[in-house]
Amino acid sequence: TSRIGVSFVKGLQGDHPHYLQAAGMAKHYAVHNGPEDLRHEFDARVSMKDLWETYLPAFEALVIEAKVEGVMGAYNRVNGQPACANPYLMQDVLRKQWGFKGYFTSDCWALVDFYQGHKVVNTPAEAAALAINTGCNLNCGSTYPQLIESVKQGLTSETEIDANLRELFPTRFKLGLFDPPGTVPFDSIGASWIRKKEHIDLSLEAAEKSLILLKNEDQTLPLDPDIASVFITGPTATHIQSLLANYYGVSEDMVTIMEGILANLSPHTLVRYVQGALLDEPNRNRADWYSSEAEEAEVTIACVGISQLIEGEEGESIMSRHAGDREEIGLPQNQLDFLKLIRSKAKKLVVVVTGGSAMAIPEVYDLADALIYAWYPGEQGGMAVGNTIFGKSSPSGKLPVSFPRSLDDLPPYGDYALTNRTYRYMEKAPLFPFGFGLSYTTFQYSDLILSKNEIASGETINVRCRVTNSGPRGGGEVVQLYITDLEASVPVPNYALKGFQRIFLAPGESIEVTFEIGTKELQLVNNDGDRILESGNFQISVGGSVPSLRSLDLGAPNFRQAILTVR
Repeated sequence: TSRIGVSFVKGLQGDHPHYLQAAGMAKHYAVHNGPEDLRHEFDARVSMKDLWETYLPAFEALVIEAKVEGVMGAYNRVNGQPACANPYLMQDVLRKQWGFKGYFTSDCWALVDFYQGHKVVNTPAEAAALAINTGCNLNCGSTYPQLIESVKQGLTSETEIDANLRELFPTRFKLGLFDPPGTVPFDSIGASWIRKKEHIDLSLEAAEKSLILLKNEDQTLPLDPDIASVFITGPTATHIQSLLANYYGVSEDMVTIMEGILANLSPHTLVRYVQGALLDEPNRNRADWYSSEAEEAEVTIACVGISQLIEGEEGESIMSRHAGDREEIGLPQNQLDFLKLIRSKAKKLVVVVTGGSAMAIPEVYDLADALIYAWYPGEQGGMAVGNTIFGKSSPSGKLPVSFPRSLDDLPPYGDYALTNRTYRYMEKAPLFPFGFGLSYTTFQYSDLILSKNEIASGETINVRCRVTNSGPRGGGEVVQLYITDLEASVPVPNYALKGFQRIFLAPGESIEVTFEIGTKELQLVNNDGDRILESGNFQISVGGSVPSLRSLDLGAPNFRQAILTVR
């Protein structure tokens, strides 16, 4: 998470020595957010160990490494205090420990929750004073006009307000908002800068590299562009919303999945299309469900999944009994029924799933000959899917989250302890593990070598591993390094990702990949939330997925392991 966030913020803010290109914001700080229907009153209770091991590191990286300009507080309370008026998080940690110099803002209307939901104060004036006194520099909402009344009542002072302004206004100066027009180098950016060729190319590259090949039985993919006939079906094949998450910009040229498929096909290929199923409700006309095309085509490509209309906070889930959280995490039942019907006739079934989160899709895995998880791949997402299906691009994406087999495998969402959460503490084998993703070629890992087998505090070592493309096609691989503390005094992750590198290898090519490990990567977080280095043995694992038996069962390459001892 921190690696994605740091890169995102650096790209947003730019590298000019005096001006910000834009002011990035890290949110929602912290331990966001509770069950959706309770978030305006929820108190997230977390141990200091979980707080510092899991919930804070990404924010710390954005503040210290990326110099993020803004931080937004969450709606919920954290260990009894509102996140937007939490002295420990906002002052002790953010300002003092991390040296944050930017501005802090509330989530929109979060200060209203102080008196309506959390009931830590009784009036808007008290809420405004509590927030400003704790260092909430900016309020997204309508509570801060009450500061006049807060001052009159002696709840805060103009001196306190001025102190918050001194932390807030530097951002406006960095954005050049008070400088004469033409002074700021970014003033020249206009409409002509939008969607330049390099932007479109980058959008396509990002989409291609993010696609995850979850199954490829008997090398079903890639398909031959000269295939005689293809049947395209499913509710997301021509659905623009399935390319986008929520809070999105609108492009003038959205490439749907079907358009991407058609762009890769030979002009001689016979193509048939039927929508087949709706997104999440039964068809009103059962004749729309199915025709004989699946039986007649050489390959059926079924485009299914969800969209922000289902899982977005402003979509249909807002009407669920969870007021914004989905009722389930599987494929909508009507789509699953449709897939079963298609499977009964299709000669070969390629399934493309869109979605923005982990999905429990064991039945889809069993039904498909090949399975691609496409996420919400953006404006060039359809072209990326088409290029991947027909081999113009070779899949190299890896899962950044674990996919459970069932919602029942997850602990209650109101419990913010890390027990049985994420790949690091998950007790049941997932459907698809963290870091997993197949390729059209095969990779072999060998010759894992540590530059030394023992390390002391302050030292570093190099971890070298040879990766070979042993298959017939060129392809990308994300080489991953995990560490397991074998002798810890407190519960620690099963394995923790400590490094990754993306490489590309031609058929038969072999390279040595090197990681540097310091004692920081070997530290644990104790029950007091302190990072300490303990002596003992650590297992170093390098491979193409999290080092689990489930990864191997699904076809991930064998990982290599070695023992490192801390003196």
